[in-house]
Amino acid sequence: MFDSNSCIICNDSISDPVCKNCYIKQIKILLNDLKMHPMAKEIILGKVKNKFPIETLNDIDCILCKQENVDLCYYCFSINLNNILRGLNLTEELIRDFGFNPMHETYLESKINIG
Repeated sequence: MFDSNSCIICNDSISDPVCKNCYIKQIKILLNDLKMHPMAKEIILGKVKNKFPIETLNDIDCILCKQENVDLCYYCFSINLNNILRGLNLTEELIRDFGFNPMHETYLESKINIG
């Protein structure tokens, strides 16, 4: 059963609620810092925007913008972003620059296998 203020993927409580748009803003900053080609930035951002849900039943507000509701925990966002980056054949070093930690996959797998 869905619990209010839970991640829509793993159903875990969202402890540091950040909305999709704030995550995307952070990704834009990182892409600029990494001096990525504008076309690569556009492709990555387009895939990220299309991958994540638009609406949520949660009523917890983003801690950064305080304007949007949050639907994903950081772990699930990170895993989805990692999958997008790997699908684009980016190097492991570049993926690490995005802050991906393989422990996130292990954590999510343990949540899904237990539940």
